[in-house]
Amino acid sequence: MIYKNILNKLEGKWICQKTVYFIRNNQVIYNKQKIEIKQVYNIHTLKKTKSMIYNYQLYNIKDNNKTYYLFLKEDKSEFGELRKITNDEIKYYRFKTYKNNCIKIESIKKNIIYHEYIYLINPNFKVTICLLKKNKNYLATSFVSAIRVSNQL
Repeated sequence: MIYKNILNKLEGKWICQKTVYFIRNNQVIYNKQKIEIKQVYNIHTLKKTKSMIYNYQLYNIKDNNKTYYLFLKEDKSEFGELRKITNDEIKYYRFKTYKNNCIKIESIKKNIIYHEYIYLINPNFKVTICLLKKNKNYLATSFVSAIRVSNQL
């Protein structure tokens, strides 16, 4: 399936399995968690007439953590800005949407480059691949598979 806009297809209850591989010391970490992603409509948003704004709350059921993701994108542009808000910390990323059901999220600070690719395989299955590198050397990679178990929140 090809979606016109992948950003409005993320809401629901998901079961996620994550594998992180640290290249330098060959360490592998596995994690399985249940999360809820819901769109939040009751916040003050920017008053731009040609912008799409998606605000999501990600709730980790296991540890009761809430993270907010604010996607800002011009209607005709492939590129946008992502703000990740956790507690009192805000992180800024750039993202690009692709026609083949993919979002690429990236951040560059000093010599550290972070790339995250989110692929929506079908409405109930998504795969995320993350790469972290310093200069031209890879530091870590991760793979997340997520299955939507419910659209109801």
